[in-house]
Amino acid sequence: MSNRLPSKEVVARLREQYPVGTRVELVSMDDPYSKLRPGDKGRVEFVDDTGTLHTAWDNGSQLGVVYGADHVKKIEDEIKYDTGADFWRDTIVCHGLKEAVGICGRYLSAQLITQSIEERQFCRELFMAMTEDTIGRTDPAKLMYPYPLEKANERMERSYYRDSVGRNVECARAIDNAINASCYKTNYYNLEIAAMAVIHEYGFNRVNAVLARNLQRYESDGRYSHGNKDWAQDFTLTERAFDDAYLKAHSILLEDFTKYTRKLYDAVGAERFLLPGHAESGTVVQGYEIVRSIAFDDQRGFAIGLNPNAVSQFVTWQFTTENGRRDFYWGHYADELANAANNYVARVMVYMSDGTREVPNHLTAAEVSAEQNYNMIDGSINNEKSRLDLTDGQTHEELRELAPETLADEKPSVLERIQDARQNPQPHTPSVGPEQGAPEEEL
Repeated sequence: MSNRLPSKEVVARLREQYPVGTRVELVSMDDPYSKLRPGDKGRVEFVDDTGTLHTAWDNGSQLGVVYGADHVKKIEDEIKYDTGADFWRDTIVCHGLKEAVGICGRYLSAQLITQSIEERQFCRELFMAMTEDTIGRTDPAKLMYPYPLEKANERMERSYYRDSVGRNVECARAIDNAINASCYKTNYYNLEIAAMAVIHEYGFNRVNAVLARNLQRYESDGRYSHGNKDWAQDFTLTERAFDDAYLKAHSILLEDFTKYTRKLYDAVGAERFLLPGHAESGTVVQGYEIVRSIAFDDQRGFAIGLNPNAVSQFVTWQFTTENGRRDFYWGHYADELANAANNYVARVMVYMSDGTREVPNHLTAAEVSAEQNYNMIDGSINNEKSRLDLTDGQTHEELRELAPETLADEKPSVLERIQDARQNPQPHTPSVGPEQGAPEEEL
């Protein structure tokens, strides 16, 4: 490697050859400690007086390309996407869902210091598309253990409590780091993209909880808006689980970061993030309608049931799937949705801790059981002929608006039904069977 600096003419030529925004691909780098590898791509931010190409790499690295030591090539024919959603869909097709999540997540992190309005809009579209397609994909690392330490000890789940507390602390540090890294010039921050990057890594539930706990500490602080403080007070958080998850960001930045997080949360449908798994209806077990379930690739899963007329309105079950049928057992009964939800989340966390893989829904699990062949999974058990799609590509919401009479008999959402049941309980008779009056703990 030469220690000679390039001449002014060479630097000028480099700046002409690699203007701001030029996409480059790494050929080689004379740095044994660099995590960059040949083939990595990035965007040139500027060329300094030493001829170094300061580059924002797609994997989040900011390492410069040193003149005379490192080598890159311009990407002349890279595909350009009109929208972030197009980028997301093409990445899935090329790399699969799991890899696409990582690629696009790193792209969001790499755009923290962009000054382009178009790029910010592109990131917003990308984030929305990613969230929509992965909203039902349960990541055990993003689930929060719902019980305090004493209850975790009773359930012999202390390690899950400790792991969740540790991730709360990591999340707080990530928020601070993302806010600091999003400063693209003095006193200017890309807080919306910073929120996207942290949410992608830790999930909405944990980010919301960390923000809420910190705002609760500043209830009397006039630097925070009433809207954010009122929002934070609605959270009932696990005792002591967030005590060490302190945020150090300036109050003005934290205030706006919270606003962006809340806006993103509302934009993608907040209610869908409350519990792992998928909403469902139509299956009734011992008088309880299954309203949510999660299925795994070993033909097992968990479900929440609702019976507004029962003494204990909620129940969580484990189930097995065999020959396309589900067998429900080990019911935990509860009077409150929060208690049932906590039990459901804890059971899911424990079950997924050994790497058990979630499948999209219980019908897929049934199909795996019935056909014993992953290559034949298509959403129809035994490959029955599917119904024709007569919607002409219209969404459920568009159909409701254009032709409400065709959906007049549809059932309200799961959360609407649960909330209605809690607010307007129906008369009921005392139970006579164990399924009605069983305690919350396992039978």
